[in-house]
Amino acid sequence: MVVLTNSGIMFCRYHKTLIVIISFITLPFIYHSNLKSNDEAVGLGLIQVDLSDDMNGWSTATQSKTIEYGKWTTTMVNNPGGGAWGGVVDTVTTLVWEDSRTVRSNEFIRSTLAGGEKGFTINSIQPFVPNDATNYTQQGVNSYLVSPRIDLSRSNEDHFIFQFRRDTSFNLNVWVGKNDGSPWHPIWDLEQGNNEGNSSVRSVSGGYNEVMIDIDKSIVDSNSRLIANGFANEVLDPQSNNIYFVIVAKDYASRWIGSNSQNLQIKSIWTPSYYEEDGPVATEIEPIIFINYELDMVTFSGAVGKTYEVEVSKNLKDWNVTHSFTLKEDSETYPISYFIQERPRRSFFRLKHKP
Repeated sequence: MVVLTNSGIMFCRYHKTLIVIISFITLPFIYHSNLKSNDEAVGLGLIQVDLSDDMNGWSTATQSKTIEYGKWTTTMVNNPGGGAWGGVVDTVTTLVWEDSRTVRSNEFIRSTLAGGEKGFTINSIQPFVPNDATNYTQQGVNSYLVSPRIDLSRSNEDHFIFQFRRDTSFNLNVWVGKNDGSPWHPIWDLEQGNNEGNSSVRSVSGGYNEVMIDIDKSIVDSNSRLIANGFANEVLDPQSNNIYFVIVAKDYASRWIGSNSQNLQIKSIWTPSYYEEDGPVATEIEPIIFINYELDMVTFSGAVGKTYEVEVSKNLKDWNVTHSFTLKEDSETYPISYFIQERPRRSFFRLKHKP
């Protein structure tokens, strides 16, 4: 540690503490030999999401909906007086019983797939409708797999690639957005086919299909639709570094008790770089002290939420820690007497990041 000091009597500024820290920084993406290479993805400058240790910055979310179900019986009743044919037959439907349940979709779970490759798995909602029920409201319940912040500002060839294998009860979408409460923009739907030519789906080994989406073209086309429909304020910048991807699994699985569980698997995800993956590391805000002896006040400035130690010295050689506090605002003012009870002829303050 190197300490630079500038002393004074009426005005004392923080004696800057220059700390040089050498550390190993783990980048969001680290290539491991067990990750299978995709030559096309590599050629586009994409990097594979590394799920070997954790979710690599991805997160999950679920959705709940209320499903009504019950038993209804329908009988045929002959209505006399219907003319030469002996009457008119009416149908009458009677409610026998009904019930409802609020169900929540399952989360994507990081798992080991066939061949040892890491990926995500999601199962359908556990069936719960009794076998004697005659009907229930068919609801699509979503599960979400949300990416970290993606930087699209580095290339005009931004693509999103992943592989999936599913039971037919699941539909699959991809959305993009800012993840700040503003609307998400659907750019790919498995059931819609070619998705305006901005995506392709091909069969790969192991029963999987690979999806490749041209992100830049998809965003441009989405913006065109928004502008045409009067939503120009919702358009996205195709070169933004504030974009998130969401893989949406919609569970349409049958919920009748005894139905087979349905399954969806996601693997081999390739994206553009995470935002600030290799950008500059944020620097610490240097704390500053301003002393006003006339008003008997001392003001500390620094980073909100950071904890600092106040040190006081009489001779700039021997320093004593008198207080430790966390800044709730970018500057806070205290009486000098809060830190020193008996003021000597001269006193010096300094502020340090608490280790």
